Amino acid sequence: MITVNNISEWAERYLNQELSGQEQAQLMQAVKADPDLNLHFKQAITIIKAFHSGAERNAVKDMIRSVGAEVKTAAAGNDGQEPVTAPARILPFRKYLRTISAAAALILVSSLVTMTLVSKKSGKVDATQYTLLRREIETIKHSQSKIIDSLNKEKKEATNAEDPVSYGGTGFALTNDGYIATNYHVVKDANAIYIQTNKGENLKAYIFAMEPSTDVAILKVEDKSFRFGKTPLPYNIAKAQSGLGQRVFTIGYPKDDVVYNEGYVSSENGYQGDTNSYQLEITANPGQSGAPVLDKYGTVIALITGKQSNTTGTTYAIHSGALLELIHSLPKAANIRLNEGNKLNKLERTEQVKKVRDYICSVKVN
Repeated sequence: MITVNNISEWAERYLNQELSGQEQAQLMQAVKADPDLNLHFKQAITIIKAFHSGAERNAVKDMIRSVGAEVKTAAAGNDGQEPVTAPARILPFRKYLRTISAAAALILVSSLVTMTLVSKKSGKVDATQYTLLRREIETIKHSQSKIIDSLNKEKKEATNAEDPVSYGGTGFALTNDGYIATNYHVVKDANAIYIQTNKGENLKAYIFAMEPSTDVAILKVEDKSFRFGKTPLPYNIAKAQSGLGQRVFTIGYPKDDVVYNEGYVSSENGYQGDTNSYQLEITANPGQSGAPVLDKYGTVIALITGKQSNTTGTTYAIHSGALLELIHSLPKAANIRLNEGNKLNKLERTEQVKKVRDYICSVKVN
């Protein structure tokens, strides 16, 4: 059973890719169902990753050693005798999770203060702001009603009718049987996740896998009988990086209806030189986070994630390589088989869009 007391161990095994497919599904279901557990899971992920970064890692290790020394002294008791030494592999990490959290927070604050002082000293102020394209949809009750009606028709026993839809983004099919790619920031605070297909189907989904550092997540539709279509996906996912000037297009859900935009790769690096992202010259609006970016051949090269807020067309997108890396890190039991073929490369753009749109969905979260 997954609890707050052992969630850090699960988090460590998750990052080390030691979970079976069944265990990973169990973990995702558990953190989805319990907000408090989800909070502790995210906290543990952040702390564990801190151990793998240079100076921060050393600072936290020093703190742990001091905590360990205090525990050892207390365990010796008033007689001053040395207690039995625990195996070397057992560290006080899990027991002192909150203490470590405080240390990690201090390190982060210190780093931010240093950056601020350096910025002021240099006299340079970066007015550019990065805006995530998650759409707030608290007032869109029509979509919520459609989802609830659909769920009630398919499952009379469903208890999700009172779930308020509060924000959303876009996702696209990885496989025909309900695996969907989107941005992690679209679903990271989710209590419940729904997808709405271009055909009008409304289905509940859950987080199957995620990588917060690259802002990618994989969802899975709960209904095991669901299929996007009767044939394999018409597009594939790029393994290599696209070049400067590549013409691209995207399809997403900034509103209830699907919207098409086109543009080009304006920089091979993203916001502030991020090498995991592209900078695109393309119109994108809130709700298009997670939307696929396809090249002229119909190959998915990236996922829309954010935009430069003081411009109309400067948009950022995560490389498809980050998504492939997450998929390849999963246990074999996950069994996500990506389509290698591409049926779009010889089609006109209107035909490409017509075939792709049925595999793109609106992601709605509460």
